[in-house]
Formats: sequence, structure tokens, C-alpha cells
Amino acid sequence: MSPLFVLFVLVLSISKPVVSIPVGQDGNSGPCKDVFDNFSACSEFIEGGACNDPSATCCQKIATLNAIVNQENGGRVRICRCIEFFSMYNASRPFITSRIQELPLKCNTQLSFPISERMNCSSIDH
Repeated sequence: MSPLFVLFVLVLSISKPVVSIPVGQDGNSGPCKDVFDNFSACSEFIEGGACNDPSATCCQKIATLNAIVNQENGGRVRICRCIEFFSMYNASRPFITSRIQELPLKCNTQLSFPISERMNCSSIDH
């Protein structure tokens, strides 16, 4: 079991739940595994890495996350909370606002879920 998953489960178990996050269909994957797998393709760009453009893979993964939002009841909240957790876990490499703003433009898409320098999902609509 990955340390990230264990930490996430620990945080969920001691915090007051605001919204439930569904577990993967197989029961063995974490509630954020699909989000981490997809969103991590964009982390180098969003965190200000040397690349000036998001990779083609990043753009494909953003499209996948958008599809999850449109297909899953509560998907927008779940994805937001998972990205919020991702940003806390990688606090030493914060998201860069200008890169976040460039992402939908450079990937020729719209974001169906929020991403910000200081993630806070407590006030988003379901």
C-alpha cells in the first residue's frame, strides 16, 4: 500500500467528513487513485517545471478528468478534493497560478473542476 494512500486514509479518518468520496470499483484502489494517475501527468507543468507547455499526455488526462466530472455524480467535488490533497502532499512544490490559467488554453479545453494555487474545495457546488 502506498504511503500516499495510507496518509489520505488517515486524514479522512480523523477529519469531519463533508462529502463522501467513493472508493474505486475494485475496492482495492484509493478514492483518489484515478485522479492522481491522471493529474500527475500535469504536475511538472503546473508546478513550474522547465517545460513551457503541458505535455500531450497531460492534456489527454485533463480531458479524462473532465469526462469523470460529467459522468460521475459528485465527480466535481471528488476531483477537487483529490487535487486539494495532491497539492497538500506536494506542498514543497506549490501550483503556479499563471500555469493553472494557461492549462486550459494550452490544452484547448475548459476545466470542469477547480484548480488553484491554494486549493479549497469546501465551497464548490456538487
